Amino acid sequence: MAETFMVVDFCSSKVVTFIAEVSNELAVKHWDLEPVDSDTIRQGQVYNLENVANKVRKSIEEFAKKSKFEPAHVFIGFSDPEIEFITSIGMAACGTPENPSEITEKHIEQAIKNSHTIKIEEGRSIAQAIPVRFNVDSKTDIKNPKGMLGVRLEVQSALITAKKSSLLNYKKALEKAGIIAESLIYQIIAELYELTTKEERENGILFIDIGRDLTNYGVMSEDQLLFAETVPVGGININKDLRHYFHITLDKAEELKKFYSRKDYTDDEEREFLNSISSPGKPLQIRGELVVQYITDRLTDIFEYIKERLHQNDLKDKITFVKITGGTSEIEYIDKIAEKVFNITSEVYKPDEKLEKVFSNNELLLTNRLSSSLAVLLFAHRKLTSNKELSETKIMGNVKGIFKKLFSS
Repeated sequence: MAETFMVVDFCSSKVVTFIAEVSNELAVKHWDLEPVDSDTIRQGQVYNLENVANKVRKSIEEFAKKSKFEPAHVFIGFSDPEIEFITSIGMAACGTPENPSEITEKHIEQAIKNSHTIKIEEGRSIAQAIPVRFNVDSKTDIKNPKGMLGVRLEVQSALITAKKSSLLNYKKALEKAGIIAESLIYQIIAELYELTTKEERENGILFIDIGRDLTNYGVMSEDQLLFAETVPVGGININKDLRHYFHITLDKAEELKKFYSRKDYTDDEEREFLNSISSPGKPLQIRGELVVQYITDRLTDIFEYIKERLHQNDLKDKITFVKITGGTSEIEYIDKIAEKVFNITSEVYKPDEKLEKVFSNNELLLTNRLSSSLAVLLFAHRKLTSNKELSETKIMGNVKGIFKKLFSS
């Protein structure tokens, strides 16, 4: 019988849970989405442990009653605007100039482990580590050095660090639901590896996920992870702009954004929509082109910030393509705004046939609002079924995933 694993993805406005089997073909046995408010999760961080625990417990209650299961591995998907992306070098001795040795898995593991020993700021911890490239003596940019002969093995790792308190809050929230988590997966890294093509990663891609109150983005080129970051701004900021400019509630601002996110609508549709959100006897006097301009201005600000960060990190010339996802990518002209800012081809991410096949029997509507959760699931499955070193750092230690008794009888 195949082992099961569990993924709990902490998003801006929801907690998404998957239970799946560890097999060559990903088989999802159960999934659930529980909405959360900003008092429970805000900008990716847990603000109410008990509420999160209740949401997770609810998400698996029905499945747990029908099927006895104990997941062998539990993964947490997360984002955090206080994350830092740093690179570190690790080395391992393999032989001598007179007698070079064959590089083994043990050498590779030692080099990767040594890359984690970099001194980081007090109060922070390595949440995730990704080996980016290997060097063997004078040979550079090696994807897999196993079996080569050499004297010195070197690895460059990308390290994602975050505040220990934030990481422990994810873990503590799950513990309250009876779950012991094993590993952390930074959402944008999962999206870069799982929601892009090999060609895109080789040629240079900027992947952007704009959620409710966070924007995650990352860069890969020559199939190597170069940068990733989370910005504390998202679709909710568009709503706040519209609320301010038109003196309406935040809920009505959301409806306004949704309607004018469309490229095409008739005069009758617009009139009917404005009447539907107007107060009795107080029809809203709103010009559609002005709403579109405010939406465009805010998205332009987000893209301009990312563009500047790429410039600061010497990455502007590394990308040839932009892909956008997240709930805000439902704005139908968002790709055109991105193209204007970055001056390169941009498009909105669309789930591929692989994902459609995986969820064909699970009644899951594949939307861009679930992109990060789907990517974390795929990345966790890759970790468990592949020999490649896309490993995640264990949360505060080498703890195996176990399942406590979920529901008292």
